Amino acid sequence: MRETSHILIAAAALLLAVSPSIDARPYAGVSGLAASADSAATAGTNPAGAARLDATTARAELIVVQSESTWEGRVGAQEADISSENSTTVVVPAVYAVHPINDDLTFSFTFLGFGYSDDFGEWPGQYFIESYDSLSVSAYPSLAYRVSDRLSIAGSLALTYASFSQERAIANVFDPGFADGTSELETDGIDVGFGLSALYELSGQTRLGLVYNSELDPTQDGEAKFRGLGPNTEQVLDRAGFIGADVEVKSTTPQSLLAGIYHEWDNDHAVVVDLAWADTSNFELSEYYFDGEQLSAHEANWQDVWALSGSYSWPVSDRWMLSAGGMYVSSMTEDDDRIFMLRMDEIWGLAVAGEWQWTEDRTVEINFSYLTIGDAPIESPALPLVGAVTGEYSQRDIFMLRLALNWSRF
Repeated sequence: MRETSHILIAAAALLLAVSPSIDARPYAGVSGLAASADSAATAGTNPAGAARLDATTARAELIVVQSESTWEGRVGAQEADISSENSTTVVVPAVYAVHPINDDLTFSFTFLGFGYSDDFGEWPGQYFIESYDSLSVSAYPSLAYRVSDRLSIAGSLALTYASFSQERAIANVFDPGFADGTSELETDGIDVGFGLSALYELSGQTRLGLVYNSELDPTQDGEAKFRGLGPNTEQVLDRAGFIGADVEVKSTTPQSLLAGIYHEWDNDHAVVVDLAWADTSNFELSEYYFDGEQLSAHEANWQDVWALSGSYSWPVSDRWMLSAGGMYVSSMTEDDDRIFMLRMDEIWGLAVAGEWQWTEDRTVEINFSYLTIGDAPIESPALPLVGAVTGEYSQRDIFMLRLALNWSRF
């Protein structure tokens, strides 16, 4: 079994960059999102901040997420525990760009693409999920307007294409002696959302940021395909209307609100704090299993997520600046409501970052984070001839490395 970190990828997509004559700096981990506004990556975190930049700027970055986990579980009433140690690597490329149109209007653009997959193989939860592949490509064009010397606002579009494929085992409960069959599902879909943002500068050293992003719900249509079914099991599924039926998969990105503050002291040290809320109580993610008569949905009761992050940055030489910080993300579910496809729990993290002034117009940033996720205990519905699957993580660590190249004048 493998452990993915797609929630972390979504968070990692909201990171930072460098800009023109404004003094940009690194922000450790996932921090400096709402109010830093000193780099091209404000295009992806708070587009209203792009109005502060007085030249065309750009940033290219690569985020590498390495997940190490150990899951221990049990099937039905069996006495022996099943243990699985796994490792997953996810790579996320991103590009940010800011272009002033005139003194008041600024255009910005963010492109983000990522994919992740898991092949769990033969494990206790194979009747819920054996493997899956997911791909998401998003573009965020924005237009910022400088209302006054202190206030900037922006509107954004979120254009997202998503595809998803999944495979799970189907127990041939009506055909004793038959090995498990397989259910395969392939879907894709497109959705458009929007964002609104604002940046208010209390002074040259202190500013506040606020960002709202709408819900994205790329309903993905596809067809479930079955193979390896026994004749009686196939007949039951056919009578229930599942053979050859169209399937709709929902994977909602909830609406969210982000607020943050930036403050810099006279000695060029600075601190940032961000608080984020996501309306995950209305989150939708499909998980189906065969209960012996039909495909049934395993529903979860989601709850809203709150996240808090912060970092402190300071110069150590004419060409180097360092940052240290941390983050916390609350759990999306109570322990009794978790599903196998998304076994998330509380997240805690620490991070360090450094930025090197390569040339007058270019900087290089390296940012490293360590995160640990809760044990995420889970108990599935009872499966025919098998019983319930229970288990939890005994170890679950995430290592995230971000490398970036920034052009302050492009």
